[in-house]
Amino acid sequence: MNTEKMTVHRALAELKTIDSRIEAQIMKADFCCANKHSNKKIKGDTIAAYEDAARSAYKSVITLINRRNALKKAVVLSNARTIVTIGGIDYTVAEAIEMKNHGIDNQRNLMDVMRHQFRSASNEIDRRNGDELERKATEYALGMYGSKDAKNIGEEAEAAKKTYIENNTYDLIDPLKIREKIDDLEEKTSTFMTDVDAALSVSNAITEIEFSYEVM
Repeated sequence: MNTEKMTVHRALAELKTIDSRIEAQIMKADFCCANKHSNKKIKGDTIAAYEDAARSAYKSVITLINRRNALKKAVVLSNARTIVTIGGIDYTVAEAIEMKNHGIDNQRNLMDVMRHQFRSASNEIDRRNGDELERKATEYALGMYGSKDAKNIGEEAEAAKKTYIENNTYDLIDPLKIREKIDDLEEKTSTFMTDVDAALSVSNAITEIEFSYEVM
């Protein structure tokens, strides 16, 4: 059994290439072959030398696989217990990675939908409550009280106009105080994405893992 220590940073660098190294060793290895009984050599070597090479290739591949699995396990376990602080909130490294890669997308989607709905509602309110409402209210009052001069309508017509505007004004129904919620989400998301890479880099550089694997 071989036991080693290294930083998570170094382990991650090795894990980026180790699968391709395993594949390369597997593809170049010759583990068995068909051979005519009377042949005393295989590819120029004795049968015994071929068999030794096949055993050696197998052991080399298995050792590298064992190393890869032990290294990956150590990193996963380390990520599950190592704490980083981002934007004043403590996360395990595993939580921070998941949030960066996937979880933050939910917050961004929520912000986008809230912004769209707020913008759409605000635009409709502006459109409904602007000149169009004033024009319709005036037409309503004039129609009710028969004046042709929109600037010189009587008190009753003016009151009718006011009532019409009150009844037909569009309001924003905003139980969430949506602008505050959007600003809060935006600040939290921005802070997290600004700080997460630096926090993970520092953690990976100083956190040491130990792993053991069987050498064949």
